[in-house]
Amino acid sequence: MDRKLATIFASDVVGFSKMMGVDEVKTLKILKKRRDVIDKIIDDYDGIIFGSAGDSVIAEFASPIKAAEAAVETQLKMKTMNHGKGEEDKMTFRVGINIGDVMITENNLFGDAVNIAARLEAAAKPSGICVSQTVFDMINRKIMVSFEDAGKLELKNIDFPIKAFHVLENKGSPRFTQDSNKIQNKIKSAEPGSVAVMMFKNLSNDEEQEYFCEGFCEDLLSMLSRYNKLVVISSHASFSYRDKEKNFRDIGKELGVRYIINGSVRKLGRKMRINSQLLSTKSNKTLWSDNYDLSVDEVFDVQDEIAEKIVSTIVGRVETDVLDSIKAKRPENMNAYELVLKGLDYARKGNVMKENTENAVKYFEKAIDQDPDYARAYAWRACSLGNLADWEEKPDPSLFDKVIQSAQRALELDPNDPEAHRVMGSIKFFFEKDIESGLYHLQKASELCPSDIYIISRHVLFLIYNGEIEKALVELKRAIRLDPFSYDLLYAEQGICYYWLKDFSKAIESFRKVKLNKNNLFYLSACHFEKGDLEKGCELLNEAEATTGLSSDNFINSQPFTNSKMKDTLRASFKK
Repeated sequence: MDRKLATIFASDVVGFSKMMGVDEVKTLKILKKRRDVIDKIIDDYDGIIFGSAGDSVIAEFASPIKAAEAAVETQLKMKTMNHGKGEEDKMTFRVGINIGDVMITENNLFGDAVNIAARLEAAAKPSGICVSQTVFDMINRKIMVSFEDAGKLELKNIDFPIKAFHVLENKGSPRFTQDSNKIQNKIKSAEPGSVAVMMFKNLSNDEEQEYFCEGFCEDLLSMLSRYNKLVVISSHASFSYRDKEKNFRDIGKELGVRYIINGSVRKLGRKMRINSQLLSTKSNKTLWSDNYDLSVDEVFDVQDEIAEKIVSTIVGRVETDVLDSIKAKRPENMNAYELVLKGLDYARKGNVMKENTENAVKYFEKAIDQDPDYARAYAWRACSLGNLADWEEKPDPSLFDKVIQSAQRALELDPNDPEAHRVMGSIKFFFEKDIESGLYHLQKASELCPSDIYIISRHVLFLIYNGEIEKALVELKRAIRLDPFSYDLLYAEQGICYYWLKDFSKAIESFRKVKLNKNNLFYLSACHFEKGDLEKGCELLNEAEATTGLSSDNFINSQPFTNSKMKDTLRASFKK
């Protein structure tokens, strides 16, 4: 009997027997409509149904990401189909997903992998999705969802406990997803000073030192991006190649860069060796290379030296004062620096699970204890506290006070900290309604860290709210250039911009590139209404109201437009 590795998707109806006991004909009629939708979703995501008995559906997917995306869309569609209906006309589903070895017979699959998926489905919450540890590891940060640890589950007829996670609606503020298999923006030609910083390899015996490699490279990338004669690709794009087997010439073509910075870090206690090299993607030759044996206390000196040599090699001699201007402010205590890097590792995963955000806050606060004058620790503490509030159903008001205090302290210590400016911009814009100050801080953040796609996207969003649509599109164009994979945040905002410019076809095209469009369904609906497609507009409006729990009026009123006429314009779209 043949075997293979497969991702198994299992779903069934909550309380199906009870529904059948009340009204068999009606229940089967509702099920037929739901199955038509579910079956199409499975097919759209390249799944194959191999089991279907009564209310259950079991399907095979080649990719756990595709299976998870299908599950999320299934639950959103079911929620939409339940919207506005009486309890007797609603139908709720559970979904379980597992990956493992299966046995193949003609048109069927068997084995523990299938059985576990079915049991995980039973363990899922109503309208929920439950996935195994293996699936979690493969989809984590690759789709815009969050998770809750379900612990080790004792499943019926399974001899061993299964570590599992509940899939949640996205929480916190994700910096990006890591699904970088598809180039959204093909770069025709590389600018003279275009460069990408690859994730340095961790040659240490301790895998946990990965956080240090990422932090070191992020710092180097940030320093280089401040030099206006260089075009530095975002870390989201360049770091995505860490697990890919591609030569530097091909990477250069995909990212549209003439140069690549590559290297490795071997760290043992307080001692380390850093190797760094600059390569030409055109010739595939090394232009500069060096090894550094150092202590942790000398890390910033090495960063400065590497940055200077790279800039000098690419653009020629650079004045000392220019080089000084791109350097980041150093902490007094190197233990604080390492604590911040550990905190950042958790902060990047802050939207995955609440525990990550909590751990990030703890590390930043430990860093502050070690070095009370370390601006970066305060800035990222402010960011993580803000994300923590997003995880709370009713956040403690004192949490926002802590966010403000932490951001203010960061700027007092370092007026050039980009993250502090980003957080302060949000505070000024949203909470204090100080539009001018809010936009100033967000613009400043973009200037200080021009390769940070998340910072750009936040700036763009506030430009939209302020009615500066053309300016927002210019910033988006720059962001998409810096990240050819261009994740959901950018194309969603691009779609919103095109709506306001009344180019509804382009808006719809942009929204189609977004994987999970829940937060943009109102705009997508408005575009279809404006194009005269009333049926599609109504369908999307119903989906928007069902998935957000907001009416179109409530959604419009929740948007912090600085010009009330923008609200009137958006409201008119739904009255076509």
